[in-house]
Amino acid sequence: MQHPADNLGDLLDTDDEVSVLESRAKTDPPVDVMERKVRIVLEENDNIPPTGQFIAINGRTFVLRPGEETEVPIAVLNVLNDAVQDVPHIDPTTRQVIGYRKRHRFPYRIVQAKAA
Repeated sequence: MQHPADNLGDLLDTDDEVSVLESRAKTDPPVDVMERKVRIVLEENDNIPPTGQFIAINGRTFVLRPGEETEVPIAVLNVLNDAVQDVPHIDPTTRQVIGYRKRHRFPYRIVQAKAA
């Protein structure tokens, strides 16, 4: 007995499939238009140079200045979230380092969009 999927290749016309894909590619907006963005303020700290923090993602570059509101793609938040450093955890009585904990290297806060 023949499986129904065996005849599937005869039913599909590859030219039709290609034309559908090509027409979708022409009508779909570019990826940048569809990319979600969020407004943030990068907090000031000693790790950021006076000119701002340079961030590059897949060939796209951003310079974030501390204390200024800016709109960035979600990918920039992922970079900021992944930038962590180990800071010492000190025992208050002995003043000895008893371990290390992770801390964001570039803290930021999300800002709500202003009402129009």
